[in-house]
Amino acid sequence: MIRDLLTVLRCARLAIALPVALKDAVACAPDAVRAFGRAVEPIVREVFPEPERAAMIASLRGTALSFNVGIHAYARMAGRTCDGELVMLAGSVARLYDDMIDNGADQAIDAWAASLFRAGGQAASPDRHRRLLAALYAEIRRRAPGALWHTALLELHDYQVLSRKQRDPATAAAQLGKITAGKGGLACLVLFGLVHPDMSVPQRDVVMEAGEALQLLDDYLDQDADLSDGIATPLNRGEVSLAEVGARLLALRPRLAACYGRAAARPFTATLFLVLAADVLKRHRRGRARRTGRSPLGLLLAGGNHAIPPKRAS
Repeated sequence: MIRDLLTVLRCARLAIALPVALKDAVACAPDAVRAFGRAVEPIVREVFPEPERAAMIASLRGTALSFNVGIHAYARMAGRTCDGELVMLAGSVARLYDDMIDNGADQAIDAWAASLFRAGGQAASPDRHRRLLAALYAEIRRRAPGALWHTALLELHDYQVLSRKQRDPATAAAQLGKITAGKGGLACLVLFGLVHPDMSVPQRDVVMEAGEALQLLDDYLDQDADLSDGIATPLNRGEVSLAEVGARLLALRPRLAACYGRAAARPFTATLFLVLAADVLKRHRRGRARRTGRSPLGLLLAGGNHAIPPKRAS
């Protein structure tokens, strides 16, 4: 734990605008909860009966609230407005889609999802997860501006399918690194592309690098669970350390400033620092009782559970 805390301290220069980032994160949470209630809950209610419905809503809402913080921080940096309902739909799709790929028992999901993302429509399915994903995705396509997010999503799906190799112990370090970079970078390009569809090439490049670092932080937080589930990552195989992830975050600071302006980039880099510090604290508090309540801030801090529980390695 000491080494992890030292990494947080070394990255403290990212936190110069931390009060602004924290204020924005807390302030946007109530609106995000209401946006989720308007845009996502009615779709879930049409597909899932109780008691599965309540668990699905809780999972999607927690994850969407977490994503909302980063997307709003990016929108502020890029000087763009944020459609709160679109953000909640995107966060919900991200949660459900990831779990259907990684944890579900649907053997045909890869081809089905590829068809959905290309064509935007699917015939009615008896599988509730498929129906929910299709309905949420259709709403995103109806609302989302530009083509950047969609182009990135099609490429992201290829990396999600490739990530099945993370369950193979023989997968080489170079391929693990490629999977991590592709999944994280393209996920950020999809999400940030929803609010900034006309990114320049340098902006796309720095967003991809930020996404890779955030994927590594997610892997850091989940490394014990990933090991239990038989999933290899650069973090849990010791090929990348948290200190190296911190160094990547620090290297992003001048590049973000060059792309968006120094003053505009400060709250976003502080949000990256907030993710790093929060993940270190959450990782080392695992197993302890914690109360977050059902306030918007409590829901934000709690995050979302899996919509489909992981398959455990035998």
